[in-house]
Amino acid sequence: MKRKLIPFILLTGALLLGGCHEEIDNRIAQLKEDVSALEQQVSNLNDNIASLSGLVSALEKNDHITGIKPWSLLDMTGYQISFSSGTTLRLQNGLDGVKPIVGVRYNEDYDAYYWTIQWGPNGKAVWMTDSSGRRVRATSWTPQLKIEEGVWWYSFDGSYWNKTTWVAAQGQAGTAFFSSIDTSNPYYVTFLLTDNTRFQIPTQEAVDQFTKNCEEINNLFKTYTDLISQTDSSIFVQSVAEFKEDGVSGARITLGDGQVLTIRNGFDSRDSVLLSAKAYTDGKYYWAYRNRSEEEYQWLLYKGKMVCVSLETITPQIGITDSLGVLYLTITYGDGPTEIMCDADGNPVPATGRLVPDFFTSADISDPDCVVLTLSDGTIIRLPRGRVYTPSVTYSLRDENVQAATSYTYQLLLFVKDTLQQKAPCETFEAYQEASGTKLEAVAIDDGYVSSIEVVSMYSDTTHMTTHGYVSYDFIFDVRFTTGPMSQWNTAYPSRIAVFLSWQDKTIMKVVSFRRVIPATAVALSAATLSLKVGASSTLKATVSPGGTTDTVTWRTSDAKIATVTDGGVVKAVAPGTCTITATAGRHSATCTVTVTPAT
Repeated sequence: MKRKLIPFILLTGALLLGGCHEEIDNRIAQLKEDVSALEQQVSNLNDNIASLSGLVSALEKNDHITGIKPWSLLDMTGYQISFSSGTTLRLQNGLDGVKPIVGVRYNEDYDAYYWTIQWGPNGKAVWMTDSSGRRVRATSWTPQLKIEEGVWWYSFDGSYWNKTTWVAAQGQAGTAFFSSIDTSNPYYVTFLLTDNTRFQIPTQEAVDQFTKNCEEINNLFKTYTDLISQTDSSIFVQSVAEFKEDGVSGARITLGDGQVLTIRNGFDSRDSVLLSAKAYTDGKYYWAYRNRSEEEYQWLLYKGKMVCVSLETITPQIGITDSLGVLYLTITYGDGPTEIMCDADGNPVPATGRLVPDFFTSADISDPDCVVLTLSDGTIIRLPRGRVYTPSVTYSLRDENVQAATSYTYQLLLFVKDTLQQKAPCETFEAYQEASGTKLEAVAIDDGYVSSIEVVSMYSDTTHMTTHGYVSYDFIFDVRFTTGPMSQWNTAYPSRIAVFLSWQDKTIMKVVSFRRVIPATAVALSAATLSLKVGASSTLKATVSPGGTTDTVTWRTSDAKIATVTDGGVVKAVAPGTCTITATAGRHSATCTVTVTPAT
């Protein structure tokens, strides 16, 4: 009986053992799948952490986005982002799941982004720390995640690992920690993390557009300054063309220097920064701006002060700067420092939308003789038509030095160029003056007086008279100038003449400067002869009369092989022989004969 049970027991045991092995194999296969899923989850997390690190780095380095396109690989999807620096990042989407969420937070105390970590979307974000317990800046190190002992760990250097209290998931697919990417604004791309941290990076399109816009505004500043000051300028209308674009109408006025003024009859200012100039209570014009939909203009401040349009020798330059992903408007004067434009409350003015020159409100082009511009404060300016080129003045000096109480004839040559629309050229300067309404005057500014201005040359060019109906003129004038007495003579300052060329309501002013001199009348040396042995040296002293002369002393030797001389009059014996040392001031000089003998 016992022998019959043995085969049955063995068969039953074999069946049970076989079923156990099958269950173990299935569990091992499931564990392998879980481990593989966890490894993929950690890998995906670390890839996204690297991408987030790259985004923050681009933010702090003022890099700009040039393109965004979706990508997919197997069961993964996301966005590929390209930057102007050439960098390319991939941001991965994912499915919902519970896992560590790595993010960045802005710390106002240190003005930078730092790494954070939290457990799942509802967890509390805490600062990630290094081996010394310090917060880690997002652009300094990139964290890595791993799973060991069934919990999550993170590290910044791969050697020291921080252990969390979070139990590892069982292999479910985790979501990327980028909640959304908003590309609806053409100027910025906005990134929202799952911990609700939001930051933005400007697009290269925005940078290029604002840069071009700033250049256009800056080109208009000088023209607007000339319109306000009406001095040292030559402004007239070369052509006018009406336009209508995007529902906005107006006129484009080409000036004589080729600059184009665009006068808009109206525009939407809700998303714009308007730049203009306004009259202050003192009657002078100062630069001003209006930020987007604000009702009142604010004064454009530089170093805390208003800037006058007509009194400043330099005009402002508007630009943009990137500060942690936000483009702000800047202002610079000459070689001075660049400042961020701020509103009345001291807040930086962001570069959103566009910059609009609000210098003019309308242009009346109905008058055939002039174009009437209305400035934004109601001021009326009339720009004459009819000249292809406006009058201009240049000059050349035969000699820039002048002495006290002396008359100079043909000292200054003035060259005046002008172009008039005429059917026949003018034969005389008087006829030209009558046709053009031009008047030339000169005034001594510092001392002396101008006795006369005379035309010595006149040339008319009729090349374009038949085809285009205008004649060009060149004139050369001589100015006769007498300097002031010695009692007014201070050689630290120049003697200046102001030359004015006027026509209609325009005036060109040119200031010509002369160097005041007091010439030397005599030069004397401390010794007429000098005897030196080879290698020895001695100093000659030169006395120049009069004492206040502007002529300086120059030294020379007749033979440097025998003796040399420095600018200070130090004579050094070189070889036996005789030579002459000469000191010269202006047209006068004095000499010393030097004899050099052997040293022994």
